Amino acid sequence: MNMLRKFLKLSGTGFTNNQYYESMNMALKRLNNEYTMLHYPFYINESDSFVQAQNNLTDYCISLLKPIKNKEILEIGCGNGVQALYINANYGPARITGIDINKANIDIANSEKDRADIDNVHFLVDDAQNLTQIPSNSADVLLNIESAFHYPDKSAFLKEVYRVLKPGGQFLIADIVSTRKKREGLMKIWGKPMGHHFWNRKRYEEEFLKSELVINYREDITQQVKKGWSMYRNWMPKIKKELFLQNVAFRLFYIINVRLNIYFLNRRQQYLIYVGYKPVPES
Repeated sequence: MNMLRKFLKLSGTGFTNNQYYESMNMALKRLNNEYTMLHYPFYINESDSFVQAQNNLTDYCISLLKPIKNKEILEIGCGNGVQALYINANYGPARITGIDINKANIDIANSEKDRADIDNVHFLVDDAQNLTQIPSNSADVLLNIESAFHYPDKSAFLKEVYRVLKPGGQFLIADIVSTRKKREGLMKIWGKPMGHHFWNRKRYEEEFLKSELVINYREDITQQVKKGWSMYRNWMPKIKKELFLQNVAFRLFYIINVRLNIYFLNRRQQYLIYVGYKPVPES
């Protein structure tokens, strides 16, 4: 029965946003023997494992910011919390608060935090477009990596970014952006249950101008991400005979998602990073 349940979850992963992340957490843990970050890989070396390629993306994003040691970090869209725990272990912030709207993700995050016995990382269920649990002017650094494309009202999200940052505080938003003017065909139909709300680059630029946030760096890293995904064949474990059908199902789920991600990045999406800050009021 447990195996049947897993098959059903994997086969239904494309029907809702929550199903997708539950299936992805399950598949990645199975393939890597641990929960991993939920974001895309970033190419640096051919020999990089999947986990290292994901670490590469986090490290690259952090490298675009001023040093975050001893800073108050807010990660919006923290997923299963693995990235926040990695940042805490490697960059020495004073505290990290991770926010995600998906309770199942936060349950995993708290479990991983407790397992690591860490007391300066906290995970909360909250909405990026209305951060009810985050005080104004409280974060030195705000991170939002591969989450904003799920937000129906990104204008409200940018207002919240401005509100919760301290004056002079930094932010980094890494998002998957549409290269089309509007959603069309299958993407429009599939996007509703999956919670996909892709902006194009022009819309992002316009909304940043309205937000009072200052952008001081922007970069398109699509090529590095596509090359990262292209190494997926090196990451697949051998199929165990005693769990043959389960392993085949997980491998197919993983490969289909990888190929879809590469296809979309080739045809209709790009991966952008925006770095900026909240201005200090003039005295």
